[in-house]
Order: sequence, then structure tokens, then C-alpha cells
Amino acid sequence: MHTQSELLSIYDRNREELVRFSLSIVGDMAAAEDVLQEAWMKFVRVALSQKIDEPLAYLRTIVRTLSIDARRRTQRESARVVADPAALMTVPDDDNPGPERAAIARDELTLLRGAVAELPERTKRALTLYWQEGKTLREVAAALDVSLGQAHALVKDGLEHCRQRLNRPTHIH
Repeated sequence: MHTQSELLSIYDRNREELVRFSLSIVGDMAAAEDVLQEAWMKFVRVALSQKIDEPLAYLRTIVRTLSIDARRRTQRESARVVADPAALMTVPDDDNPGPERAAIARDELTLLRGAVAELPERTKRALTLYWQEGKTLREVAAALDVSLGQAHALVKDGLEHCRQRLNRPTHIH
């Protein structure tokens, strides 16, 4: 277990980066600050009661999860505050996508699978460990027997390749 002063030190050293990370998801500085405050409380509660091998990675995960929740909550609230009640009928329900959204999602998943299949084996494995299995970069590095920097580069290269494939304009033949 970590002491509260150790946890505070981790938080203080990384606070600015965590706020930027949350801000990139929620899009509002006040909301990002709120997320960070809530993340800190959850982080301390857990970290004081059990051993956490990677406290910073755990804190980032909490910030990411809370940021996504905050963004979704804001989107739902925005949908409710509509001057024309009939306009509510046009707000998509993310839990029950319509046929068009489901088809688009299937197409994107097919593109993503194709993009991953194009990757070199080591990059593909790094991406799988990091995103599907939830491993930390340190664990990815150990599994692939590479440095932490190399693991980061492999994951980053894989993600960038996938991002480019998904954003590539479709050509009709």
C-alpha cells in the first residue's frame, strides 16, 4: 500500500497532464477539474486500502473513465434541454443505434480489423496487449522483451496506422 504523501506526490507531479487529458475528452476546463477532483478521491480511497502496482496508470484509467462518463452525461443533459420537444425525437440513442448507425459501425469494425491485419506482427501484438488485454505499456514491453520506449512507439504506430485507415476517404469503384 502507498502512503497518502506518496499518492499526493504522484498526483501533484502529473496533475497538469491529467487535466489536459480529461479536457481533451470532456471539452470544458471546469468539467475537467471536477473530473480530476473526483478521480483523486476514488484513487486515494482504493490506493490506501490495497496495493496498486502502477498507481499513475491506475489514476489515468480513473480519469479517463470519469471523463467519458462526464461527456456522456453532458450530452444527455444537452439533449434534454431543447426548446422544441419534437426535436428530442432526433437525438440518437447510443444504447440502441438505428440500422444506419449499426451498419456504419460494422463497416468501421471491418476497416479496423483490416488495418490491424496489415500491421507487422510485433506492432499487432503490442496493440492487442495494450487495447484488448488492458496491459500497461510496461507490461507490453516485458511481454515483447523491448524497452518501454519501444513499446510506446509500437502502440503509437499501430494506433496511428488504424486512425489513418479509418479516416481514409472511401473510393467508389
